[in-house]
Amino acid sequence: MQSKSPLSKYILAYDADCGPCTRFMHIVDHLDKREKIDFIPLTMADQQGLLNNISASLRYKSFHLIFPKGEAKSGSEAVLELIAILPGGKIISPIINYLPGGKLIVRFMYGRFSRLHDNGSCHINNDTDKKNNK
Repeated sequence: MQSKSPLSKYILAYDADCGPCTRFMHIVDHLDKREKIDFIPLTMADQQGLLNNISASLRYKSFHLIFPKGEAKSGSEAVLELIAILPGGKIISPIINYLPGGKLIVRFMYGRFSRLHDNGSCHINNDTDKKNNK
């Protein structure tokens, strides 16, 4: 397996066909004052091989944060990393990690948000899921 050259920025891969997901991307973009993050639709990230480290069954289930060295985190784990990257994150992230239940609260909030994606018409891979389950 060839190693990829490091990326210059973090990449947030999101479902561009999903209203709540696109709003989330716009919020992160607005908060990213130092422009450390690039944004790419899930389908394009998958086509470019950026999601190869993520199992095929999970690629379209949540957003993914791809690190400059190629590592990728998804869902609530990615939210924790994302908080650390954004301005003020060096203060907020340790608080979340220190507080009892801090990570659990982030996971709960992400779970509530992700239901908007799963229950909406934006669920990008409905056809893929149906084909895979036959």
